[in-house]
Amino acid sequence: MPLLENGTNFPLAPQAFAETAPQFWPSYFVPRLGMSLETAFASYGQLYRTQPLVYAAVRKVAGAISRLGVAVWDQSPEDGQELDLTSPYAKLMANPCPIRSPQSFWDWTCATAEIYGETYWIKLREGRGEQITGLVPMHPSLLQIFRDTDGQEFYRFMGRPNKVFPRSDIVPFRMFNPDGVMRGISRLEPLRSTLMNEDSARRSMAATWKNGTRPSGVVTSERELGTLGRERLKMAFQSEHEGTGNHGRVVVLEDGVTFAPIDANAVEMAYISARELNRQEVCTVMDLPPSSLQDMTHATFSNIEENGRSLYRDSLSSRITFMEDVVDWEVGSEFYGPKRMKFAVAEQLRGSFTERAESVAKLVQCGVMKPAEARQYFDLNVAGPEADELYIQGAMVPLGQSPANAAGAGGVDGDQGAVTHVPALNGAGGTNVPASVVQHVRAMSGLLGRGRTLQQAAREQIEKTGDQDGVREACEYLLERRI
Repeated sequence: MPLLENGTNFPLAPQAFAETAPQFWPSYFVPRLGMSLETAFASYGQLYRTQPLVYAAVRKVAGAISRLGVAVWDQSPEDGQELDLTSPYAKLMANPCPIRSPQSFWDWTCATAEIYGETYWIKLREGRGEQITGLVPMHPSLLQIFRDTDGQEFYRFMGRPNKVFPRSDIVPFRMFNPDGVMRGISRLEPLRSTLMNEDSARRSMAATWKNGTRPSGVVTSERELGTLGRERLKMAFQSEHEGTGNHGRVVVLEDGVTFAPIDANAVEMAYISARELNRQEVCTVMDLPPSSLQDMTHATFSNIEENGRSLYRDSLSSRITFMEDVVDWEVGSEFYGPKRMKFAVAEQLRGSFTERAESVAKLVQCGVMKPAEARQYFDLNVAGPEADELYIQGAMVPLGQSPANAAGAGGVDGDQGAVTHVPALNGAGGTNVPASVVQHVRAMSGLLGRGRTLQQAAREQIEKTGDQDGVREACEYLLERRI
């Protein structure tokens, strides 16, 4: 709504306070399409097509995000969030676009946002409630935005100039622009000088191979040749040595003509260093680790896996959070309930199979994770209802309490105490040992395994504990196991 000043209707939209120009409703907000290089104007799309570093950076970001799965989580349960697979919002996010597959839809969205600094979706609505049933991508280069006298935003796509979309039917992804909030700014803008140098360096090297003479140098003559003579000598020399096909041919001169080669200067020798610097600047501005663009200068066998996880943890996390927030704000808010759309980043942040196996085993043994939950980390099916319970190692007891007392306290029959089944040595049968002597049986079994006789093991256990009756009873159970 417009802001009023001294009771006068002054059509200044709230968005205008965050903008430098334009501010008033008759103005259009048009996109910035490209930048000027050394000799020509290049659109952002052309830079993507012709600049290898830009192409590699955009493809890395778009491919890394679009490969992630998208899920909707219900935030309403008091005991934590739950995966939502049945709500209309969840079904929409599972297949958001009717004309593109989910992976290609997210790939287009991420790549366009990286190149142009903004991208847009059109909401498709059906039914009496006009619920969102689909999302269609809309290219920002053909989009104009304007306000009416009340400050409301409207969008006009130049492919259909007579069709005007209200703000409620558009999902805008706009990166920060220091000049306003109506249009985003491309990530390529800070690379203006870098991309110009890269373009000039590549064209200079192409011109060197196309126009350069090999060997390079100066042709001189002892006598005056005149205009026609110099032209004939130049053409004869170029016909023999110009171009890559004549590189390295032997020079044969006569009639006082000499040739003086010219060594490569410092500028030509710094060509590779300059291009390496351009690559580093692209990685810096695009917020990507150099190894993600196949720059293995500082990559090692030990850190290459960590660099891969760092791509999602450090470089893409802000991009992913930005996209999740926009989708929830613009789309999820139109559906019932506290729902959150999230990309499945956890899979990419997990370590190697060995590291995961060790970590998951510890979590299961400590009662933090159920076996059924652990199997999902290895793409295994549910193993049954027994796996959907929490387990803990039986040897774990409260600190300061002996295993015997702990077992007795947890027994079913408080008078007789808990019992532990000890199998026979031959594998057949066995016996139930009361918890009061189970520690003696375990200790003496260990001594017997290290070569002690039963009498030696009993004597050592009595000297250690002083419990003669308990050791005597433990000996009886050990003898029964030997029968």
